[in-house]
Amino acid sequence: MKVNVLEEKKDSLVVEIEGERHTIPNLLRETLWKTIALCLPHMKRKHPSLGSPKVIVNAKDPRKALVSAIKRSEAQTKEFLDEFEKAVK
Repeated sequence: MKVNVLEEKKDSLVVEIEGERHTIPNLLRETLWKTIALCLPHMKRKHPSLGSPKVIVNAKDPRKALVSAIKRSEAQTKEFLDEFEKAVK
């Protein structure tokens, strides 16, 4: 996986995630949508088989919002893993 910042402005950020399909971009979009106030995230991909997905964040501080979403997603994933491991013992 490779992350490319395609565009960064005061209130918007466009990040391309090479080598990914929809899983991580959609997880980030959903996390941003649910947890960050005044944030309008979306994910764009021309075709499921072509190109790399792009995460677009429109927020007061888009870089901070995306980093926060990544950390929250990581915590949710760890929580799920812990619960799954308990369930399959």
